[in-house]
Amino acid sequence: MKLSFPVKGIHKGVAASSQPEMTSPDMLNVRPYDVLERKVRGGQRGGISKLYARQIGEVASPIVAICSVTVVS
Repeated sequence: MKLSFPVKGIHKGVAASSQPEMTSPDMLNVRPYDVLERKVRGGQRGGISKLYARQIGEVASPIVAICSVTVVS
């Protein structure tokens, strides 16, 4: 069986046995193109850089939970 990387992305519209060629029913944190070498091949999604240089929380009082609040007006 030949397996190729699903460069056409996620397709959840059909059963796994009828999956369109070059698609996948489930993918997470991947991208089809290598950014540095400009090649079509599977790769891990790039990391996220730090937003703030200052560290929040301390060893003695660590942050227990962070949540986001969304307001719709």
